[in-house]
Amino acid sequence: MDKEKKSKVIQIILLSLMAIFYIITSIPAGTSIGQIIFAGVIFLLIIYFATRALKYFKII
Repeated sequence: MDKEKKSKVIQIILLSLMAIFYIITSIPAGTSIGQIIFAGVIFLLIIYFATRALKYFKII
């Protein structure tokens, strides 16, 4: 890997770790693991259907 690609990979990894840390710290107390997983699945489904709709209408 050249230096620029290696730098981009490190940036992506660090930003991902920061996002995960932020998500973990902002979860309200008393939330179960099941609720967290369910919310994550619903979020991914919403993103999937939104991108499909945008592609269908040739917006992206």
